[in-house]
Amino acid sequence: MMDKKTIFSKTGKGVLEVKNKSGKLPKDLTRVLSLIDGKSPMLDLLEKSGLSDADMEKAITQLTTGGFIKEFGNTSGASTGAGAGSAYVDDLDFTSSLSSGKNVYQNAQSEWRQRESADRLKAEQEEKRKREDAEGLKKEQAQRQGREEATRMAAMEAERKAKEAAALKMREEAERKAKLQAVAMEQTQRDMQKILEAERKAFEQAELKRQQEEQKKGQEDAARRAKEEAERKRIEEEERRRKEQVDAEKRARDEAERKRREEEERKRK
Repeated sequence: MMDKKTIFSKTGKGVLEVKNKSGKLPKDLTRVLSLIDGKSPMLDLLEKSGLSDADMEKAITQLTTGGFIKEFGNTSGASTGAGAGSAYVDDLDFTSSLSSGKNVYQNAQSEWRQRESADRLKAEQEEKRKREDAEGLKKEQAQRQGREEATRMAAMEAERKAKEAAALKMREEAERKAKLQAVAMEQTQRDMQKILEAERKAFEQAELKRQQEEQKKGQEDAARRAKEEAERKRIEEEERRRKEQVDAEKRARDEAERKRREEEERKRK
């Protein structure tokens, strides 16, 4: 916080600003500048301006930075021998013997021209520095953009190569799988042919066996039927012979009985 016993005085730039009323400063700063007299401490300035401590300190700082005022003394210590009227003379580097208002004004104008020249040179240097900074920034931005573009292009190229590599890998993988599938299909077809051939042979063998078994069964059935027929005929023949024998024996008995009866009949006669 600024010492309220501090005394400020106008510089030559400040004197000319108040005299010429150029309007370079805002109204609040112009008002504070007009109160600076080289003998009133900060406390008096606060009372006269009606500003708050913070606003006054801000105004004093801006005026000091702008070269319109400078610290002249402090009422807490011993006063300078020049007195109140010597504030401007001290600031403008005049001796106490040059108390004429005309000389003060002329020297203030000279100092103002010097300050204006210095400010103009400073402004030109600042403008040159800004241009150089802008050019440097522009160059740096161009270089950065170039690097970024190169990085982007490199990234795009890397991405393109990566995609091409991925596509090539996918194509090679697809070809490899296609070859494996073709080989597997060929093997499957061979296996199927073997299976079908084996099934065909098994069917033929089973059919041949079935035919052989049917033929054998037919032969056996024929033999059995022939045997049965022969047995039937034998039995029939034996039955016929037995019946003929029985009939013959009956006829013989009947004939013998007839002859016996005839003999008995003949003997009875």
